[in-house]
Amino acid sequence: MRIQRVIAGVLTSSLVVGLLAWGTTDADAQRRGRRGGQQAAAAREPATPNSDQIAPALTGIEWGWNKRQLLDFYVNKLNTEFQPRINKARDAMTEDQLRHERDQRIRRMRESYIEFTGQTTGYDSGFLRDEFTHGNQESMVRVRGEDGDDYFFFIRGKLWKWYHAFDAAVFQGATFADFQAAIGQRFGVEGRERTGHLVASEAERTWMEWQDDRTRARVVDNTRFYGFFGLVFEDRQVLDQLETLRSNTQRRGRQGHSLVDAVTSGEEAENPDANSDIVDRITGNIRRRDNAPAPAE
Repeated sequence: MRIQRVIAGVLTSSLVVGLLAWGTTDADAQRRGRRGGQQAAAAREPATPNSDQIAPALTGIEWGWNKRQLLDFYVNKLNTEFQPRINKARDAMTEDQLRHERDQRIRRMRESYIEFTGQTTGYDSGFLRDEFTHGNQESMVRVRGEDGDDYFFFIRGKLWKWYHAFDAAVFQGATFADFQAAIGQRFGVEGRERTGHLVASEAERTWMEWQDDRTRARVVDNTRFYGFFGLVFEDRQVLDQLETLRSNTQRRGRQGHSLVDAVTSGEEAENPDANSDIVDRITGNIRRRDNAPAPAE
């Protein structure tokens, strides 16, 4: 199956319950009982499956890199990709065109770097809005890949997340179930469905996830509004510390759109016809269906 070949190229407790102390008030007992019930419910949830194929899917990218290390990695990758083509060029004009194309891609990659310091950005109302916060030393670099766009997120200067947004044409005609099955086959095990908050103040999202000792991988369905599937890798050590790392609750420069939240969280808009031009009213870089309206300038 084509989608499986593409993905293959892109990739790779016990519950302790304390006894109530003698003399505890009824109110305390009730509070503890509720906490115990929540813990028990969490313990009954299926575990996220482990896969030894996640690490190879990172293709040499390492968590904790700074921006320079990531950019150097991709500059070297582009040089390796273009140099054989330049060497085989039939004439000087072709050589110059190839060098120009390579240099343009490097320039766009370097210029894509953005810090989320509270300023309004095109990403605050787009599909990446749940992947970062403002005012917590977070930043991002965008790299154009062979079959989609790669978004690399840093927190306190260290790489911790890679979001790959597949081009719509890559999986044309495939359902999200097909996509999940292809990823599951790549990772060698069926994923676990999760519902939760990627950012505390935002709407609930649903995704499928896998993990290994260092990385969580999850797939997201953005076809209902943006027309693409996403594959996300995250550093588990950072995930465990996000509440502390994101201590600043600064609001975004531009809040998400209510219709987008309704669609991506699984709720239906009451009057979708009244928002038929919603894509035209959302700025930022979005991966759209081939027949979607063009984004606003």
